[in-house]
Amino acid sequence: MNINRILLIGSIVAIALSVPFFGPTWNRMMHLLGAILFLGNIIVTAVWASLGRRSRDAEVVRFLVRGILATDAIFSLPGVILLLMNGGVLGTAWFKAGAPWIIVSVILFALTGVLWGAVLVPVQKKLGRMVEAMPQGGPIPAEYDVLMAKWFRFGGIATLLPLVTFVLMVLKPTF
Repeated sequence: MNINRILLIGSIVAIALSVPFFGPTWNRMMHLLGAILFLGNIIVTAVWASLGRRSRDAEVVRFLVRGILATDAIFSLPGVILLLMNGGVLGTAWFKAGAPWIIVSVILFALTGVLWGAVLVPVQKKLGRMVEAMPQGGPIPAEYDVLMAKWFRFGGIATLLPLVTFVLMVLKPTF
């Protein structure tokens, strides 16, 4: 199954699960599921990408990059959809009331989206094209290390921002 089909199916399922006619408890559960899918994937991907990056084996590199692309399609995107749709249902009253924690959370999550869309997705696509063009068994292009360094640098920020958002959502601090 190709990545575009996975993206489409995952998106449709996430949207269907977010329909608000099941009530606020359902939306809370789907919002939490979105947080688990999204945060779990970005943290676990960073860990196994760190381990796989050490390898200079072309097939490990190919597997690593394909895995990053696949897990984003399977876990991150549906997680983001669940977060946005169910968070929108649940957070509207807080947002209208001007709760500072939700305003800061939305800004941080939006910054994460901008970072992901402007930097991480293009880097991942470039890495994907690179590993597909690599001959069986290598060699690994020199640009791979540059792209992975950029992916880790910006990916670290794009992991930290939603973790702070998660803390704000749970604690609901008053500033």
